Amino acid sequence: MRILKDLEKFLKTKGVEAYLVGGCVRDLILGIKINDIDVALKDNLEVAREYADLNKGSFFLMHEDVARVILDDITIDFCKMKGKSIEEDLKKRDFTINSIAKDIKGDKYIDVVGGIKDIENKIIRVSYKDAFLDDPLRMLRAFRLKAKLNFNIEDETLQLIKQNFQRINDVSGERIIDEIFKILDGKSYDILKELDSTGLLCEIFPVFKRMKLIGKCKYHVVDSFTHSMLSLKTFEDMMDEVLKTKHKDSIKKHLDENLSGVKRRTVLKLATLLHDIGKPKAYKKEGEKITFKGHDVTGYEEFQSINKRYNFSKEQKNLIESVIKGHMRILGLFKTGATERALYRLIRDFKDNTLDVILASLFDVTATRLLLDENGERERYFEFCMDLIDRLYEKNKLPKKLISGEDVIKLTGKKGRFVGEVLEALNEEIFLGNIKTREEALEFIKNMKKGLK
Repeated sequence: MRILKDLEKFLKTKGVEAYLVGGCVRDLILGIKINDIDVALKDNLEVAREYADLNKGSFFLMHEDVARVILDDITIDFCKMKGKSIEEDLKKRDFTINSIAKDIKGDKYIDVVGGIKDIENKIIRVSYKDAFLDDPLRMLRAFRLKAKLNFNIEDETLQLIKQNFQRINDVSGERIIDEIFKILDGKSYDILKELDSTGLLCEIFPVFKRMKLIGKCKYHVVDSFTHSMLSLKTFEDMMDEVLKTKHKDSIKKHLDENLSGVKRRTVLKLATLLHDIGKPKAYKKEGEKITFKGHDVTGYEEFQSINKRYNFSKEQKNLIESVIKGHMRILGLFKTGATERALYRLIRDFKDNTLDVILASLFDVTATRLLLDENGERERYFEFCMDLIDRLYEKNKLPKKLISGEDVIKLTGKKGRFVGEVLEALNEEIFLGNIKTREEALEFIKNMKKGLK
């Protein structure tokens, strides 16, 4: 890796005591791609600024002990050593596999906690007993590393997580959701199942505790939490099939979009996991009949408290809310028929998230029908959703406006909400193919004006 060699050469010329540490050393030993580099310095963080200036990178002083340099897509963190020596520093890092240093003066590895052996044995083990007390986020990081490296969490470390899972509440929401997104970025179903077995998942999303108590009804043979997990599993199992369909390239491009530093696909996975969070509040039992009518509405309300804790970006929040509010609507269209007018209103309401709503509904219904299929409905629903996506891409976007709000004001003499209502009615007619030119649009407005008299 060129940047790594250049960095080591630069640090040697500066004559500072410096070591490569953390995940980059682990990945170097494993022979996998390195995206982030950690450097431990005895002192003198100014070398970080010099390195950034020399390579035309961006420099950030994170706080008095950490400076960050960004070169292209590589992040380099320069940190002051914790303790009097590199050995002391390594003993206080999170996991043994991340507690190995490489002296920049040579190829010598410094390993005081058995990290190299744990890498060879594919084991995730805390470097010291109080690792989770010092930073409870490390409990989540253990599962993220398990997902990334396909390692096993050592039994004593797993027990420490089970003993301390409630301490995750001491961590900021932003840090927690960052780790959750990193877990969801890969195959995550089995990881989340194990995460749930420790108590951590329900501590992060308390509504899951209530979802485990309800959900079985005429349409579901499992509780709501299990169904939501199976919907996520279906997402991961079916995505390859979806990406073999007619619009595979457009769908992939859409799912690869960046939503505030996180792939849209990853945010959609979380939305799929959360799609039924409104069911506990919507639960009703009348005799032997159990219903969850309106769980899309109560789900939207429930999500507001989750968002308050985790502070999602506007884009991420909109996508998750769209899936919660819209997943039942797709099933409704399947039952009643998806007219052109219904498709227009779906796109109008969910805009750029329309495809996500369709896909989440596909995984939701498929997860249900895998356990309780009736007359091949699973296959029919797949074909319905693919047809809906085909029609979505035919329309592509909401129709191009043929006139402006000013045109409406000039023609009708009215302002305010009326203008928006006219434009909305006009856009719908354009979408349906009933109006194709500016002249026809103006005539439409004139007729609306006449209807007001």
